[in-house]
Amino acid sequence: MRAMPVRPSLRVVICVAVFMAVLAGAGGAIAQSPSSTQDASPTPRPGADVGRAEDQVMLAGTVTVPRGQSVGEVVVFHGRAIVAGVVVGDVVVLDGPVAISGQVGGSVVAMNGPIRLASTASVAGDVLGAQTVRLEPGALVGGDVRDDVAFTPRGTLAALGALLGAVAIAVSTLLLLLFVLGLAPRALDRVATAARTAPFASLGWGVLVAIAWPVVAVAAAASILGLPLGLAVLLGSGLVALVGYALAVYAVGRLIVQAPRGRAGAVLAGWGASAAIGVVPFLNVLVWVFGSMFGLGAAVVATWRARAGTPSRGRHRAGLAPAPVTTAASATPPPTSVAASHEPAEGDDLPSETYPATSDD
Repeated sequence: MRAMPVRPSLRVVICVAVFMAVLAGAGGAIAQSPSSTQDASPTPRPGADVGRAEDQVMLAGTVTVPRGQSVGEVVVFHGRAIVAGVVVGDVVVLDGPVAISGQVGGSVVAMNGPIRLASTASVAGDVLGAQTVRLEPGALVGGDVRDDVAFTPRGTLAALGALLGAVAIAVSTLLLLLFVLGLAPRALDRVATAARTAPFASLGWGVLVAIAWPVVAVAAAASILGLPLGLAVLLGSGLVALVGYALAVYAVGRLIVQAPRGRAGAVLAGWGASAAIGVVPFLNVLVWVFGSMFGLGAAVVATWRARAGTPSRGRHRAGLAPAPVTTAASATPPPTSVAASHEPAEGDDLPSETYPATSDD
């Protein structure tokens, strides 16, 4: 009985399912040679019992099915598939070419590579390739033969593919800024002040944090006791970088919308400027990298300044004017002119007294 045509989407489901099974069960599957698990026997016809044939899964490399041997499914994530024997199921290669000179009971799918069917090839299902599909005279295919198949989204999504990264970062930055704005608005102002008053110190501390972060993570992961901490630090690197970039965006927004105007306006102003730069290739990467370091450094400087609870002079702190020193001379009231005592005579006009206005007036 001829196998029913299989849609390309079904091939993707098969690949994902096999990959999850490999990660959960084996932890890393390596294709074994069919000769080590199968006895030499006459070539079975396609459609034989799948339970008697072992599946071949390769994460990176080549799966070869020699003549006279049979296997179940063949799945290659990165590499190639060469079939001279019998494959009872499907042959799916995510990234690489496929060469068939034997028999395939299912379909042949190459998501990113060419397909070649020799004159002795026989495929019961479909032959679907993202690139060229070449059939030599004599090759038999029971299903459809199609090349240039779109296994990945195209159209509008493909046109926006170059902008998806910038859009994702812009949306994540805005959401993070709104969260911090509602959680710690004064902390944002402290960071913005540190970035404005100590830009070089902020950048220096940011570079130091960017260098020390992976070093500390690797050093912690080198020991068994520090392995959880090292992994947590490594996995949190992306979040920390995003927080630093969001702080830098707010600092820029505070330069545009200065106090005493609202913080929300500063958030929107800084986010709009960063989103506009984010769509410019190469420049956006520089802004993301240096912005993250600068924001982290400004947070370090702001924390250093706030450690005593109140701002004061010191390292990386905004300078304050020295308090006036009170001396005995300054404490002495200034001399007042002594005027001749004069008693107002009757009929003289008395000066009118004035009082400060209050809320009760």
